[in-house]
Amino acid sequence: MPRYVRWGSSGWRGWRDATARIDPLACLRAAESEAGRASRHARTVCFTTAEGVLFVKSYPAPGGWRATRAFRMARALAARGFGAPEVLLAAERARAGLLVARDAGGEDLASALARRGLTRVGKRALLRALGNEVARLHRAGFVHGDLVPPNVRVRGTELVFLDNDRTRRGRFLVRLVGRRNFVQLGRFVVVGLTVTDRARVLAAYGAERGLSRPARHRLGKWVVRKTIARRCVIDHIPPGTAARVGFRELMRSGGPFDPACGPS
Repeated sequence: MPRYVRWGSSGWRGWRDATARIDPLACLRAAESEAGRASRHARTVCFTTAEGVLFVKSYPAPGGWRATRAFRMARALAARGFGAPEVLLAAERARAGLLVARDAGGEDLASALARRGLTRVGKRALLRALGNEVARLHRAGFVHGDLVPPNVRVRGTELVFLDNDRTRRGRFLVRLVGRRNFVQLGRFVVVGLTVTDRARVLAAYGAERGLSRPARHRLGKWVVRKTIARRCVIDHIPPGTAARVGFRELMRSGGPFDPACGPS
């Protein structure tokens, strides 16, 4: 079990896991010098240490608060029995942030679905588990800030929620924006995933949350409408074209609107 203590060095202040054999300054040097993956809010570097594979995430100012938020939300999720990254270090300096976490292992959700798609039973079980786990997440008062398939790892029978720097908690928040998690999950075209498969996730969620049939129907219609709108914005699809071809064709793997297949 992690044991967090206050940590500070070279102007950095935060928390570290006292049981982990890591060199915080070496992690900082890796974040500054190693090749990594950049996103809108952070830069991520992966490297191997005595503690195994670590991910070092650096947040430029003024977004350093995201490191602390990710640390706190990962701890809160784990305390409620959810899969979350094990954070080894979280610190801020001059409004910049640094986060170090162990590799969560497993495989990303899209890859797991594509592999399990070879067996109908395996794929359906994973889709039900996804719907059930999002229902459990919302029931516990959490709304993930960016619940896209790459941020969900499948580790055995457990689902692990990554990138919690925008995850928030509040039961009113769940009622207000929780359903956006399904748009985040659903806007990606996934190999072997049909419209019926997408409906299975919502059906499992609705059943776990005890939603009435009309409420499930309204949720499904809302998710389809918002997913189409997001696809149009992100993938530059004319709204008129999306309305003409419909949701099924828009989300078909290998179809003309599959980003993996290039421009139609």
